[in-house]
Parts: sequence; structure tokens; C-alpha cells
Amino acid sequence: MSASSPAPRGARVSRWLETATRLFGATLLKCLPLGMLAFLCWRLPSFYWQASGHHMSIQAYHDPAFNLLTLFGMTLELWLVGALMLRQRAMARGIPLDAIAALQAAARRLPSLLIGTLLATLSIVVGLLLLVIPGVYLAICYLLVWLPVVLIDGLGPYASLLRSVRLLRPLWGQALAALVIAVLIFFIGAIVYAAIIQALAGVLPSDGAALAAIEAAGTVLFGALFVVYLSALQLVLHSAASSSA
Repeated sequence: MSASSPAPRGARVSRWLETATRLFGATLLKCLPLGMLAFLCWRLPSFYWQASGHHMSIQAYHDPAFNLLTLFGMTLELWLVGALMLRQRAMARGIPLDAIAALQAAARRLPSLLIGTLLATLSIVVGLLLLVIPGVYLAICYLLVWLPVVLIDGLGPYASLLRSVRLLRPLWGQALAALVIAVLIFFIGAIVYAAIIQALAGVLPSDGAALAAIEAAGTVLFGALFVVYLSALQLVLHSAASSSA
């Protein structure tokens, strides 16, 4: 990769984050639309629930329409994030891949992504019920390298889960640290964003609709930025883990 050169096993967390940031910056403009659509699909159930006059709570999962939208939104999200990651990787390698081709390629892997998501969820739940720590361990492995394993290595659902654990086992602590730092950075950004919205509320006290529109658009944009960066970090970690295996 040109924008995302693999980091060796002994590389510092800062090297991974720096590499992911370079890849993020180099691919942001072309990958942001897919990230925004993926984020909107993820929020689809909550949009429905709030539009129905409810506040988000556990009661939402007793509503059949909410559950159907959750499954539908998750399917679309996986498809779009998969396309985003494939396009991001192609750009890093200097290979032309437009959005349509990326979506078509991701669609071919969608069955494996859906079945793998189900198996991953079940294994995490079992791990959490047993001793908690195994569930957390598996969740980090799956979150950070499972998606690129399915998309890039072309493995089936079960084999991709096993490979994710094998790949990340030697790097688990460093990978967790990289994820925590990335989340903290975006969390701080979210606090700054909330402060800006509060400041705008003072400027536009009589125009609640305009403020709500600005807040909604900003939330989607901020969420999409995180989706694109997380994809870049996953690619970097997958490259580092694969080169160290």
C-alpha cells in the first residue's frame, strides 16, 4: 500500500494511528458519501422510533417494525461499509475502483458478512455470559480485523472469525490501545461539536427548525467521519497482523 504501508508487529500504536490518519485523509472525499449512507442506515431504526413520538428505550425492541428496520438497516450498513473499505483499500494501492464497482464487489461478500455477523454476535454473547472477558476479547478481534478478513482474504463466515482471532492475538493489547485512542479523539471532537451546537442555539433561539437541521446534518457528517477513519484503522491493523502472521 502507498497510503497504508503495513506496520510490523513491534510497531508502536502511534505508527498505526499515523498510518490510518494518512489513509483517512487520502481517501476521505471519495469515501465520505458511502460513510454518510452507512451511518444513516445504522440510525434508521432510531429515526423511525423517534418519528413515532417515542424516546429510545428497551421498549423499542418489542416493536416488530423497529426490529425489521434494525435488520434492514444493518444489512445495508454492512454492504455500504464493505464497499467503502474495498474502495479505500484500492485507493491506497493506487488501483482505480469506482463506487459502483465497490458496491458490486461488496454485494458478492454480503452473505458471508451477514452470516459472520450472526456467528460473531452469538460467540460474543456466550463469551460474556461465561466469564465476560472472553466476550470482550472476541468483540475487539472481530471489530478490528474481521471485516477486512472477509472482504480481502475472501474467507467464509466461520473461517473468517477464526482467522480474525489468530491474526489479532499477538497484537491484541496494542490494537485495543489504538482503538481506545481513536475513540477518545472522536469523543473529544463530539464534545466540541456539542459546544458549537449550544453556541448556535444562543444565536438562533427563535428558529428551532434551522438548529435541528444543522444538528442533524452535523451528526451525520461526524458519524461518517468516524466510519471512514475506523475503516482505515481496520485496514492498517489487518495489514500489520497479516504481515506478522
